[in-house]
Amino acid sequence: MHSLYLADRPNFDVDDELSMIGEFGFLVASGNTNASTTTAKINTSQELSSWSYQIIGSALYKQSQQEVNGEKRNLASAQRLFISGQLDHKLTEPNDRLFVYGEYENNRFSGFRYQAALAAGWTSRLWHDKQSEFKYSVGPGYAISEVEEDSSDEDAKGLIVRAAMEYKQKFADHATFRQFISTEADQEFYKTKSETSLSTKLTGALAMKLSFVMNHDTSVGPDIEELDTEAAVTLVYQFF
Repeated sequence: MHSLYLADRPNFDVDDELSMIGEFGFLVASGNTNASTTTAKINTSQELSSWSYQIIGSALYKQSQQEVNGEKRNLASAQRLFISGQLDHKLTEPNDRLFVYGEYENNRFSGFRYQAALAAGWTSRLWHDKQSEFKYSVGPGYAISEVEEDSSDEDAKGLIVRAAMEYKQKFADHATFRQFISTEADQEFYKTKSETSLSTKLTGALAMKLSFVMNHDTSVGPDIEELDTEAAVTLVYQFF
């Protein structure tokens, strides 16, 4: 899979700086396995004097050859849309903040029509400089999981606790490591996402990125895998 997208800015201590990350990937396999996968993602964030925000949108579509009534057809086997946004208000100490977070996910093959969550609470950057950054957030929220119309299961609604952390480390002038983890949980289920990546500068604005993503959701149906994993080697282009 090859992708071209705007890289994370490595300079962590510049206020009023807008960062926009765009990603596109396309994979085609033929022969013993006939399938195609398309992914797209956009990530926008900015640090202002009293506020900061981050908006993320991603989409995945996979089509594979399947046999229906003795005939081979190319049918959708994965289709997912995810949107999230977080707004932080900086307190007297700019690294201490109050946040509001919201997300929406439409995963066609998860057994849900959609899943959505809204949370608010405390977030803090423990440190940030030109070489590294570590921040976390935690707070209560409310989640909704609406099942498919033909499902015998019931919709799930209730209070949750959401926690997230992000760590970045820059090595020399050419490599950046990033680890992100988030968890949403109540008494009956939890939903966790982990994203690990390493970006290495090749030349000029071009870089190569290795990434591994894990999504674990215990609220899915009995016939659906709780753990999804994605691994990718991508090309990175930094526009500004």
